[in-house]
Amino acid sequence: MTNELPSINNFKRRSSLLRWWDRYHQERAETRAKKFKLRSQARFDSLMKTARLIADTNPRGLVDLVRAILRPLQSEYLLGVAERGQDALPTIDAYAFFGDSVRSRMFTADGMDLRGVRLDNMTFSLQLSRDTVLPWAWNVGRYISALATIGSSKTIKDGPKWNNAHQGAWRQDINHRVELWLPWGIGFVHGGNHSITAGILAGEGEITPDYVYDMTYLLDDLHCDGKHYFDTRTGKKTAAVTDVRKAAVFEIGRIMREMNFPAFKSETEKACVHRNARMSQPG
Repeated sequence: MTNELPSINNFKRRSSLLRWWDRYHQERAETRAKKFKLRSQARFDSLMKTARLIADTNPRGLVDLVRAILRPLQSEYLLGVAERGQDALPTIDAYAFFGDSVRSRMFTADGMDLRGVRLDNMTFSLQLSRDTVLPWAWNVGRYISALATIGSSKTIKDGPKWNNAHQGAWRQDINHRVELWLPWGIGFVHGGNHSITAGILAGEGEITPDYVYDMTYLLDDLHCDGKHYFDTRTGKKTAAVTDVRKAAVFEIGRIMREMNFPAFKSETEKACVHRNARMSQPG
């Protein structure tokens, strides 16, 4: 009996220590989570403050702020397959870009049509060296080939071996498919991911998008405070914010609309004139 008591006491002490250790780590994790949320909110608030100051100074600069906010995401995808290998990153889904709240409001009730207003795509041209175009390069071999051979700088006469591999300056072809969303000026790539990646990194090339949608109706349906998206009509929370930068971009679109300075302002105005003219024609 005397031999069992120390064993029982040791077991209780170990159990108590393990429970304390688990509580300690749980409390630390909760503290870190709270700090992260506070930092995320502070970042969102700072981005929105910057956007308002730019708008007050010259609203034409808002599109540049959107480009700056999304540039790290673009860079991550420009590098991902080289750094992490085949299929390293998930696709960039336009419909899920701003989260589930937006995704659920993309289509009409029957699910057949996109609710965004479609504009004349031929009015628009994206500059790969400047505009927010988001390709998803997923294949290592194609990535290597595109970066090694596409671009006017690859024509330097440093030997027949390399010149033979040169494909010329970047140019658009039927493989390149881009969908442009306004008012933000975001180009989502649906085809030609590797060559578009090469064009961005070479700093050259223009691309006419296949589709252009004015998505400002989303700004009527939803609003965001940096923590959650809300249904504007009911005031109810629809989803938590998972990416404060994208949430800030969403709300900067509201400022763009209020100031009447969306990305591609002149192109949008021309496209709207064309659209209204077509709609006014009989039959």
